[in-house]
Amino acid sequence: MTALKLEYDHVIVGGGLAGLTAALRLRGRTAVLTYGLGSTALSGGVFSPLAGDTEAEAWFLDTMGDTACRYARGTCITASLAKKSGLVQASTIYAGSPLLITFNEERRGFRNVGFMRGRSLHEIARILDTDDGACAELEHALSGIKAESLVLPPVLGIDRAAEVREKLAAGLGVLVGEHVAASSALGLRLLRALEKKASAKEGLDLLELVRVERIAGGRVEGRMGTKGKREISVRAPDLLIATGGLLTGFKLSGNRLFEPLTGATVSPEIEQGLGQKFISRHMLMYKGVGPGLIVDGFENVRAIGATACGFGLYHALVSGFHAGDGL
Repeated sequence: MTALKLEYDHVIVGGGLAGLTAALRLRGRTAVLTYGLGSTALSGGVFSPLAGDTEAEAWFLDTMGDTACRYARGTCITASLAKKSGLVQASTIYAGSPLLITFNEERRGFRNVGFMRGRSLHEIARILDTDDGACAELEHALSGIKAESLVLPPVLGIDRAAEVREKLAAGLGVLVGEHVAASSALGLRLLRALEKKASAKEGLDLLELVRVERIAGGRVEGRMGTKGKREISVRAPDLLIATGGLLTGFKLSGNRLFEPLTGATVSPEIEQGLGQKFISRHMLMYKGVGPGLIVDGFENVRAIGATACGFGLYHALVSGFHAGDGL
């Protein structure tokens, strides 16, 4: 099979929040190479705490305003009853005294409702996204509950989330929202909305199922397709690395943690301090390789998102928003 050779002004490796934000803002022809789901899809979709980049925040709110994943400034509530303020999905805004609902499990502070037993919340969200009959079943399961508003688990669809929520609220005659959990459909909903925006932008190509194998000589090279049979080579003067952080993008060799495509070291020694709280609280979760990288053959190379600055949607948004500054 003939290798696919392409040329662009910018090539972005990684199609999560940072990579897609950068792609939507860059001028010129841009290619985004992505394979599978990363940290954005695993997140709870909450940008908190905010850190003062009002320009990036305003751009994001405007960009998401006409999608199925609208955002607003507000407060949400998590499955552990913690409240978070920042940029939150419109369906998760917490106000007043709603009745909190959980499905098929007893949890303090929540009313348990039986619905699609044996299904995960991810599965329920996918079913509600495509099956109007399932939406009717959910309406029936909730119809006997008396409350001024309901907060459900994060299951109100992915691509059709706004439509599913509005239909359910109209049928029940009450406000309907969701609580926040990670991982859940909320992160995937955010990612899918950004992908749709990217697909609609002229001059932007979202190349999916591309497994990057090497970066050298001004080219990003790898294989594409479900079986990886076709070689692909992309040349561009500007390279942006948005491969993700500790959860999805970095690799380990002995005790050395590093970004695999560039070899940039995150930490030469990670054994010390690792324990049960590592995933959520260890300092390495919030550390990246920094924004500046040197890769031969490119005029400009930048790391963005979790690759550059560690875990957190807000920092991914800001780094993606400013990725094109000066280019």
